[in-house]
Amino acid sequence: MAIQYGFGSVHQVKVYDQAHFLGFLTLALEEPKPQENVDWVGQIRGSDYLVWGLNHKKVRLKFPQGESVTVVVRSGGRAVPVNQ
Repeated sequence: MAIQYGFGSVHQVKVYDQAHFLGFLTLALEEPKPQENVDWVGQIRGSDYLVWGLNHKKVRLKFPQGESVTVVVRSGGRAVPVNQ
């Protein structure tokens, strides 16, 4: 999904596992690596994803302006959008 934010922007997003609200994360948007084949990637700031056990898990992120994106959280807190 294409979102309308610039690289380097930081957002407080809601995190959902299925329909269950897990809480908030701070996410910085970054330019993807060529092999990722997506428009953007997110970097979770801090270590919350480790506490929640989100490594290699598919979750839905809801941005403050209402956009909702499904991502897979990779090691190191990198959130890569899932092509649906």
